[in-house]
Order: sequence, then structure tokens, then C-alpha cells
Amino acid sequence: MKAFSGTVMTAFLTFSATVAAASPAAVSKASCNKLADTTQPFILVLNSNDDLIESISQCAKDAQLMAASVSGLGQLHNPVLAYFSSDPKAKPTVTPLRGFYELVSINGNITNNDNKYYTHLHAALADKQFRGIAGHVNSAKVGLTAEITIIPFSSSVQRTVDPKTGFGPILH
Repeated sequence: MKAFSGTVMTAFLTFSATVAAASPAAVSKASCNKLADTTQPFILVLNSNDDLIESISQCAKDAQLMAASVSGLGQLHNPVLAYFSSDPKAKPTVTPLRGFYELVSINGNITNNDNKYYTHLHAALADKQFRGIAGHVNSAKVGLTAEITIIPFSSSVQRTVDPKTGFGPILH
């Protein structure tokens, strides 16, 4: 029995090492397809002038993710943030920012409805005087770099538009 346990443990460790070696921990936009159907977390490294939301969504599509949680840091250039009121009739307040901003934190998720990926992000930013601003990310280009941690889910997450509010909440 001891020999069998040792054999099983060796096989498990070999398998785990093979899986870990096959799944890169960090990828560029061009190599997300190497992660097809992964459920292992990874870091998407974006470069200057990459479109933040488009790059994350395209990586999710290339990796064939069902859904994912997103976090990250880096620098953004000319981000556009929005604030959504709790009043469903009110239009969001949209604020285009000019210049470079430290991406202190970004959080959000990726959902996939019929192979159409939606990346929903909120960010906390700081300017060069260390003043902060935060909100829903409408759009942004990457400044020097952005390191986006993507944690894939093993099942899909769906969104639908609520006709009363116009928002697209996650279905549960």
C-alpha cells in the first residue's frame, strides 16, 4: 500500500507540474490563445496605447473563457470614467480625463453571452499630485503598462438588460 501511495503521489506531482508548465502565468495580447479553456489565473500584460477594455475582452475570447474576475494596476492615458446614479431615469455622468493617471486599482468581471464578451470595470486612479478619482471605466488607453490579473470561472455568467433600468445586471 505504501508503494501504491508513493506512485499515486508521484503521478499527481508530475501531472501538476505538466499542467503548470503548459499554462503560462503571464501573457501578452498576442498569446492569450495559448490559454484556451484555462481555469488557471494569469496576468495579461498590456503595453502603451493598448485599448484597455478591448484588449481584455479580446484576450478572454482568444482564451475561450466562460467568465472571469479581473483586477489590476498600471497606468492609463486619457481614461473616460462614468458615475451611474441610482435613479434609473438619470443619464450617467461621464468624465473624460486628459493625461496620464496611475491605475491604483482596477476591479471587475468578464461575462460571455453567445460568444460576445463584455468587460465591466471600475477603477481607482491618481494624478501626478496624488489626487484620486474613481468610477466605472467607459474607455482608456494604457499608459506605460498595465498588469491585469484574470481569474477564470469554470462556468458561464450571463447578463441581460433590465428594461426598467436600462442596466445589464448579472443573472443569478
